Amino acid sequence: MSSQAVRVNDLSSSIDAFLRLVDTSRLNANQQLEECQKAELGQFFTPMSVARLMASMLVCSEPIVSLCDPCAGVGSLFAACVAELCLRPNLPREIHVTAYEIDAVLVTHLHNTLELCNEMCGSVGVTFTGEVRHTDFIESAVAYIKNDPFTPMQLRPINCIILNPPYRKLQTGSAVWKLLQRGDIKTTNLYTGFLSLCMKLLKVNGEMVAITPRSFCSGSYFKPFREAFLDTMALQRLHLFESRDHAFREDDVLQETMIFSAVKSSATPATVLVTGTTGPNDTFVTTRNVPYNEVIAPSDPQSCIRIVSDESGQQIARRMAMLEADLASLDISVSTGRVVDFRAEAFLRFLPEEGTVPLIYPTHLASGSVVWPKLEAKKACALVDTNQTRALLVPNEHYVLARRFSAKEEKRRVVAVLYEPQALPSAYVGFENHLNYFHHNTHGLDPLLAKGLTAFLNSTLVDLYIRSFNGHTQVNATDLRNMRYPRREQLEQLGELLPDEMMTQDVIDGLIEEILFSTKDQSRQVRVPL
Repeated sequence: MSSQAVRVNDLSSSIDAFLRLVDTSRLNANQQLEECQKAELGQFFTPMSVARLMASMLVCSEPIVSLCDPCAGVGSLFAACVAELCLRPNLPREIHVTAYEIDAVLVTHLHNTLELCNEMCGSVGVTFTGEVRHTDFIESAVAYIKNDPFTPMQLRPINCIILNPPYRKLQTGSAVWKLLQRGDIKTTNLYTGFLSLCMKLLKVNGEMVAITPRSFCSGSYFKPFREAFLDTMALQRLHLFESRDHAFREDDVLQETMIFSAVKSSATPATVLVTGTTGPNDTFVTTRNVPYNEVIAPSDPQSCIRIVSDESGQQIARRMAMLEADLASLDISVSTGRVVDFRAEAFLRFLPEEGTVPLIYPTHLASGSVVWPKLEAKKACALVDTNQTRALLVPNEHYVLARRFSAKEEKRRVVAVLYEPQALPSAYVGFENHLNYFHHNTHGLDPLLAKGLTAFLNSTLVDLYIRSFNGHTQVNATDLRNMRYPRREQLEQLGELLPDEMMTQDVIDGLIEEILFSTKDQSRQVRVPL
């Protein structure tokens, strides 16, 4: 073995030992913190395997690297970056780390990690400097951005940011919400607040690598953030974890997570590298270069980020794009159920009685139909019909109902059911807020159209499509509104050909293929698969 190879092996061993020390610090710190405090601060520490994967995505080719970690914890992320940079044949001349941490317990660990980084850099001849800022990143960053005259904060130009931001919903009017508003940031979650501030602090052509929930990629709540993000940053790489629980197993996190790397630039690349593993320790990595305009469609008014991990998923997206209609052209609307049960509690009844109308919850959707009443469900099944509740009701006509939430273990993301009025004799009906319902100007749909639409929504095509860009178990009305749909005559043909009894998946998928995608003459009769 050559002397150079020996030096490389020695350095690699030193770096492995260095990172093991940092990861031990993470495990010790995790045990020191109270669970309620971790929940309050949205703390989920990054395992070293994830940190190293993230660090490998940084290009950082400048001779002076100014690296910022806005929520540093014990320093796993910046330590992994220092290790990555020290292993490169073309070493940087200097590395400076700015680490923010609000938790006093973790600050001691951070100083130790910076000292280890200094020793590591010294061994390869790289100048290292680092500072711990024991302060609230959001407060400091907003003060810096707004150029407050009384803030003592000075900040070097930052060309690299790596972060695992805290995940927590923001209450409108809360102190953090007001701070972000002052920084001209509109968001509903703490993690996108952190990302927004990082974008503002990063210098032009600087890089950001972050591990986040996948939820910001779609949905109306995150639309303002997506628009700002895509106007400021150019996505370079997306990494998906196939399993929900592998990235942060020690913290019991089930939110579907992803890693992205992006550059602060108006010039978008031709392709985005999309990679995937089952978990952070998986050595089998799927790799695909996807055209940028297939990840972020220029014509999409919602600015969704559509991520599919394999070629079959991309084919699904292309098939959906072939469909010729949207809900507006079909004169169909989709809305969230009007009845929020805790707000209408005084008018709820567990049993139908005189003066009430049926109230439909997701639990009433079973075996492809509406099962009502369902007394064992421990949910109200009726709503008092008064002047105070009339605005919550719709005429008892044909609708298509779809659950807004699906269980993580459920086979299907989209569960749609045809609501038929004759089964529940009443002038009006109420749909609870955890249901989406398809309608025509708050009235029912044509029965044949409703039947065909139900079949389409229950197709494997739609299920796979929704899964391909929706990183959580919620299917919002906005997600359904933004999909492509078959033409009206195609939906009616579906409704006409489907049997009245419960439709099997094979029957639905066979007819979808035949009616929507057959290249043969569509005027001939279509046969229902046996």
